[in-house]
Amino acid sequence: MDIFEEIVAARKGNQPVVLATVIQSLGSAPREDGARMLVRPDGSIAGTIGGGAVEQKIIEEALALMKGGSSKLITYELKDIGMQCGGGMSVFVEPLVPAPQLLIFGAGHIGTCLTQIGKMLEFSVTVVDNRSEFANAERLPWADTIIAEEYAAAIEKAAFNARTYVVILTHKHSHDYEVLEMCLKKNWCYLGMIGSRAKVAKVFDQLRAKGVTDELIQKIHSPVGIKIGANTPSEIAISILAEIIQARSAVSQAPRGCPSEA
Repeated sequence: MDIFEEIVAARKGNQPVVLATVIQSLGSAPREDGARMLVRPDGSIAGTIGGGAVEQKIIEEALALMKGGSSKLITYELKDIGMQCGGGMSVFVEPLVPAPQLLIFGAGHIGTCLTQIGKMLEFSVTVVDNRSEFANAERLPWADTIIAEEYAAAIEKAAFNARTYVVILTHKHSHDYEVLEMCLKKNWCYLGMIGSRAKVAKVFDQLRAKGVTDELIQKIHSPVGIKIGANTPSEIAISILAEIIQARSAVSQAPRGCPSEA
């Protein structure tokens, strides 16, 4: 798989990568202009810009960019970073971060509204429901991905990361609990569940009985949404997305990544 195929695969898998391109190569630098390297979240690479200290420096820069930052041009005199070949290199590093993922469990009235508004807000929207008559392209033309199968199987297939925003609003309390318990073991930036205060209190007690810490429980947004007096499905969806936007803004202003550790 070449670098550009990897970029496409990363976008499909909702994974960030950084593309490094040699813009200028001077003297006896190890690679020529146009050499490319793709850096993955685990620090592994595809392609090369020449190896040695310069490549390691660029990998470190790329990993830092994945946590937040914009494209930039980096220039090195190779002798200054311990390389004996001399010369110099200018490398353009470009984070290729996919759209944040809105992962909706439940394709009822509120889920449908969330899908439409979430897409307007430039999320990559995935909807999961175990009822194929609800989870289908005819009802959800705005969704990027629709998964019509049992929730446990869908969760194992879904790509969770620090840019995943999860909303749970299935048609059964038992499904809500199942999804919540499984999602707590995944990586996410926001996790919200619909429900009355009585339902939420009961669910939290069940989680504590299974050993889930209060620190993790406090990261769950439930009852979900900002209080705006919402009543209709559209209004409730807006209140939920307002809370998600608030969480996303907090992450973008933080010095490093998402505060969640699910």
